Amino acid sequence: MKKQILVGTDGSAVAGIAGDWAAERARDLGLQLNFVHAVPELWAFPEKALHESAIAQAKDLLKSEASRAAVRVPSLDVVTTLCSGEPAESMRTLSVDTEMVVVGTDRRPDSHGEGFGSVSFQIAVISQCAVVVVPAASTQESTGVVVGVDGSSDSDLAVECAANEAQRMRQGLTLVHAGRETGPPSPPGSSVHGDPPEPELDGRTLLSASVAGLSGRYPGLVVHEILDHQHPPDEALLDASAHARLLVIGCKGRGGARVLVGSVAQHVLLNVQCPTLITRPPVNPAPAPDAS
Repeated sequence: MKKQILVGTDGSAVAGIAGDWAAERARDLGLQLNFVHAVPELWAFPEKALHESAIAQAKDLLKSEASRAAVRVPSLDVVTTLCSGEPAESMRTLSVDTEMVVVGTDRRPDSHGEGFGSVSFQIAVISQCAVVVVPAASTQESTGVVVGVDGSSDSDLAVECAANEAQRMRQGLTLVHAGRETGPPSPPGSSVHGDPPEPELDGRTLLSASVAGLSGRYPGLVVHEILDHQHPPDEALLDASAHARLLVIGCKGRGGARVLVGSVAQHVLLNVQCPTLITRPPVNPAPAPDAS
């Protein structure tokens, strides 16, 4: 089956923006675009007629979004999927063997409130492939791709993905490492004048290691580095991506295998400044049973 980009749609303006973003990426990569909408199960409606009406409206919505995408990108292969159940769980199920899930969020950078934008957050947390969360349209000019670097394997994957996206979009790439660090202990007698240690040493090493080899794999890619020891990683990434075309971060970072999404990714997802791509490592297939 042809690889797909799934895009969730609910008829909102920001869902339309997410659909446009997904359509352009599907066109560039030769992927099929699948518009998805979930209708709650029958038991969630007080009357069967209301459930039937919701299904009819959902079918009209999917047809409309597919037609709009086909007009916008005539060469695009567009399909639709109507699911029964909760949106996040529906997307999680469909995301197996999918290239990417794209969703819009109604959460604004200056908005607060428990649960605001929670559906897109849930989808980003539990989906089994990369997820892009697209915010409402901004009137500000945007440029460049930003990626967070922390030295983890997730970070390595995010950097490679960000470099791919930057080259595809013909944009510069900015690597960001942030957070307070303590440098290696100074040799005896080296701080006779009370000179502080160099906390940037490890950060510089991480950035250098992440940049190494990019120019060979991505000829012509312009790469910048930001080393920020004044702010925690989530704030530094949000600040660096305020006017970016795309932000890329690993799903866990240094959070370890027991978490679905790391604390940095959580904060960024709830305060998206620009389209934000959460990478995920490929799922390793279960080992074949021993035939001996």
